[in-house]
Amino acid sequence: MENAVASSFDDTPDWAPLPNPMATLDRDMLTRWSPKLGLDNEWIYFDFGKPKVLNKIIIRWEQAYAIDYEILTSADAKSWKRLVFMKDQDGGNDEIELAAIKTRFVKIIGLKRNNPKWGFSMWEFEMYGPKSLNPDEKSEKEPLRDIEKKKKEFEDALAKLKTALKPLTLTEFHKGVVYTSWSDSELGSVASDLTLIRLIKLDVRHIAIMIPTYQETVDSSEITIHDFPGGDTPTDKAIVHAIKTAHSLGMKVMLKPHVDCLDGTFRGDIIPTQAWFENYKKMILRYVRLAKENNVEIFCVGTELENTTFSRWETEWRDIIASIKEIYKGYLTYSANWTEYKDVSFWDLMDLIGIDAYFPLTGKNDPTKEELRGAWEGIADRIEDWLRESGLNKSVIFTELGYVSSDGTNKQPWTTLNNPEDQAEQADALRAALTVLHKRNWFKGIYLWQYFPQERWSPLGYPVRGKKAEKVLGEWYKNIKD
Repeated sequence: MENAVASSFDDTPDWAPLPNPMATLDRDMLTRWSPKLGLDNEWIYFDFGKPKVLNKIIIRWEQAYAIDYEILTSADAKSWKRLVFMKDQDGGNDEIELAAIKTRFVKIIGLKRNNPKWGFSMWEFEMYGPKSLNPDEKSEKEPLRDIEKKKKEFEDALAKLKTALKPLTLTEFHKGVVYTSWSDSELGSVASDLTLIRLIKLDVRHIAIMIPTYQETVDSSEITIHDFPGGDTPTDKAIVHAIKTAHSLGMKVMLKPHVDCLDGTFRGDIIPTQAWFENYKKMILRYVRLAKENNVEIFCVGTELENTTFSRWETEWRDIIASIKEIYKGYLTYSANWTEYKDVSFWDLMDLIGIDAYFPLTGKNDPTKEELRGAWEGIADRIEDWLRESGLNKSVIFTELGYVSSDGTNKQPWTTLNNPEDQAEQADALRAALTVLHKRNWFKGIYLWQYFPQERWSPLGYPVRGKKAEKVLGEWYKNIKD
């Protein structure tokens, strides 16, 4: 294949693949092309470099697939003729048999998306013709590297790194990351297994597996789990696979369910009712049972549900926690937003106090390292004062701590920014937190937000993979003794 040209590239901060149209031709199911989100009629075309006889096309869609699309051909990439029109498709792998046609250029246009919030995304676009008419033709039976090479790579690494699992203690320092996937199957993939190997080499010893669940709006009472094919909640099978892989590497595991509003409203604004608590209890007990069955070390009973955790709803929470404790005998925490932790009404029932620590640090886009450390000293002092005044003799973990790699992230760590890329500020803010906090006796570690099972192109987002902040994380985790 000589070349590929695309109409656009996804540029979301945390999600986007590398802007490389040739990723659809590399036979690697870990690389993909995705145009800008939310647009129909996006396209990609391929140039064979010379005419080729074509009689079969295979499209391997990611979960953001085209329901309707057309494929066109051209001799000059200017005048196009429709080859095939596909309607009401359901994603996965599309295999299209064709009457033999000679062409140099092939183009696909996505006409309708399966999810209006997403774009289109494909792993591979394979084009085949008769070997007798195409001397350089590759076989469609050539193995995809994700299935063969990557699996062998993981098995070899696991054999070298497999470690006996030690029990979690309340005194150990959590050297963690939040492991995030909005996919039904990604946590069960070879890519995820290899990422866990990468994390072990960074001396990560704890992972919080985030489980997204959903309600329509802040005042909805129904909570849904999207673990159907192509959905954005990991299946139990995928979660269990990740738990077992992590355990085989000596990692301790937290399960951390989230509830998100499908209209984009922050979960902290959810308006609770008795019906909401009943449905929340059903959801949370499902994952408590999964935690028990798979010897998960720590369970997070909720995340950033700020409108539900103050004294007005204390009875409902205590009922849920009592039901959890009837089933699950591991450690419990709650993941309180940084604006919420002082008002949570059931800390006495938790083994560890969890805070999602998106505290603003300074009012500057380019603070000095000294200013960042000073800001964290003030935050640590306030948490320490609260612990003393409340009489809570418990350790604190940061169930989330993260910064985007954008200028000014220290001012608003809870949001992505459109500012210029600034890996140094992301790294400096993380270093400042660890420098200050590991000296405090009550502080027992962090779960960095966030790490994906597959590599993402994230020049402005939270993921630290391949960035300066990842080096900071690895260096600190290696130096902090359990």
